[in-house]
Amino acid sequence: MESKVILYDSNDVKIGETFVRRARQLVKQQRAYWINDNHDAIRFAPGMENMSDTEPDDAHESYEAHSSDTDHRIMRLAKRRVYARVGMRIHCSVVVALSVFFLAIYMFTTPGGYFWPIWPMSALWLSVAIHWVVYKFSGGMHTEIATEYEMLKHRYDR
Repeated sequence: MESKVILYDSNDVKIGETFVRRARQLVKQQRAYWINDNHDAIRFAPGMENMSDTEPDDAHESYEAHSSDTDHRIMRLAKRRVYARVGMRIHCSVVVALSVFFLAIYMFTTPGGYFWPIWPMSALWLSVAIHWVVYKFSGGMHTEIATEYEMLKHRYDR
């Protein structure tokens, strides 16, 4: 979670808190300035406390927006993972059904003869193996993507 900065009005009265990102925006817009070198508090310039703009001044609103955005991303990731598992199950079910179908044809037409179902069945099971490798590899990618996202977020939030 992002750290917070204390807000003071132009008369040195504490009026609340905001996130570091928002404090940087206020300083950049010259509506406030840092009180010390630790960058843990800002003071509004005279007459700038009540100026409204499109950004929410309330830290709680900013946190809720950030929280719902994170929840949305987690939900999308969860859906993707569930769809990937269901897709793998469907693929395996179709291959099993086709393998049984090929074996049934073989048993009714040429039992004991050349075992020709090995060729279509091996191609089908190879496709399942490739699908499984991709499925397992993509799970690791989610972790790598999350790690990279956090690193970039940390770098650009400074």
